[in-house]
Amino acid sequence: MCSPLVRTGLGISVSVGHGGRVNMKEKWEGALKIVREHSTDSAIFFTCDKESTLLLELRMGLDIPVLFVDTGLYQDEIYQYLKTAEEHWKFKTVILKNEKVIGESSASGKEDCYVLLRDKIILPYLLEKGIKTLIEPLKGDERLKKDRVIRVFPLSGFSDLDVWRVIKDRGIPYCELYNKGFRDVGCEPCSASEKQEDVDREEVQRRLKALGYL
Repeated sequence: MCSPLVRTGLGISVSVGHGGRVNMKEKWEGALKIVREHSTDSAIFFTCDKESTLLLELRMGLDIPVLFVDTGLYQDEIYQYLKTAEEHWKFKTVILKNEKVIGESSASGKEDCYVLLRDKIILPYLLEKGIKTLIEPLKGDERLKKDRVIRVFPLSGFSDLDVWRVIKDRGIPYCELYNKGFRDVGCEPCSASEKQEDVDREEVQRRLKALGYL
């Protein structure tokens, strides 16, 4: 039986030294433990962003379905990266669509869009297939729809810098949009507003260079 810490994703954010923070090795091992303990009757929500990319790396060697909602509003780089990911991690994506819901999501903000796609497209699929756990590239601690599906957040203790460090350390392929100035990736209407207009990503890159990762 999984412990409450693992179920909620808190197992990788406990304080164990290093200035009150866990180190990267412990964070990665904690995230890996969470995914492995939820590898039965589960699925991964893949969005092609850097966080869900790490979920694929954590999934290696496990037979966990990978779900992708095709809104039809993605840039070409998203579809190209989806193919790259399938080839790199050797899996076949489960593509989900719902034109009515996608129409609603295109008029929503980024966070509302994510919730809408998850609750109205992914959730019905999980219930139909008897999948009990959704592994997400987000932070949080809650359940979907009256405990019918458990939500798991293996990366809840990771910062943006942590994510990029793992990507660089492990030589993980990532979506080309990040190299074109996008702070986050997703549907084109959402990603456009996320294009880098501040120093956040520059600061991450500066720190990565200082650490010798770039």
